[in-house]
Amino acid sequence: MLEGMIAPTAATRATFPNVSFGPFRLLEAVPWLLVAATMRVIAFAGGLVALPAIMLANIALLLAFVIVTWRMVLATDGRSGLGLLGLSQQIGMARAVLPPIFGVLVAATVVSALTGLIGSPGEFMLGFDGIAFDQASHPGRVWSALVAALVLLMVLQVDEASKPSLLMAIRRFWEHARWLIPGVLLVAVLSVLLHPIQGYVRGLIVQMWQHSQLPILVKSLLSMVFIFSFATVRLWLTVGILVFALRQSYRARPES
Repeated sequence: MLEGMIAPTAATRATFPNVSFGPFRLLEAVPWLLVAATMRVIAFAGGLVALPAIMLANIALLLAFVIVTWRMVLATDGRSGLGLLGLSQQIGMARAVLPPIFGVLVAATVVSALTGLIGSPGEFMLGFDGIAFDQASHPGRVWSALVAALVLLMVLQVDEASKPSLLMAIRRFWEHARWLIPGVLLVAVLSVLLHPIQGYVRGLIVQMWQHSQLPILVKSLLSMVFIFSFATVRLWLTVGILVFALRQSYRARPES
């Protein structure tokens, strides 16, 4: 699938615009993460808009994931046409990727509830959300890292000009398990380490809301900066580690 990281296709052979974002490449996914964070806030408030808001949040998060994946593949000397996809093509990919992923989340939640695997089975439903946003427990963080690996393998199938398939992603995960499993565990460890830091900053934000005389608009802006700043860091670390692990897996293959 990914010789040279990604097998060249008609899309990958296309000429890329000669544009350099320099150090701002890390910020390319921020607009979509901002949309995802805003929709999450609306969804968690409840009401009739909660369901469409969480759907929009998940689509925005996936589009941010695609941007970061594209950049990380290029950074590891790979080839990818993901950055050439138009918005309609990206939305089409989201429609192909998200339903099977959420099927996995529902199945994991049901199994957890029936077996008592963890105390809060609902955390398994947040497996995709937890790729960029903090989970409530360590098992939830490991689960989100695993979900991120499956999403990555599905997204990369687009460069083969094929429809993303969850079954194919699972098969390829096991083919590259020697490197991907350590990658997933490293992502989970970094998420665990980020948790107390994010919790500390979250506490400062809460104190600001309770005691600061700053205008509401400024408080809201700082709160949003807090949310999508950590989301950006988590997303780049997650995708970067998993792409590197997959790259190393191909490099470690014996020459045929």
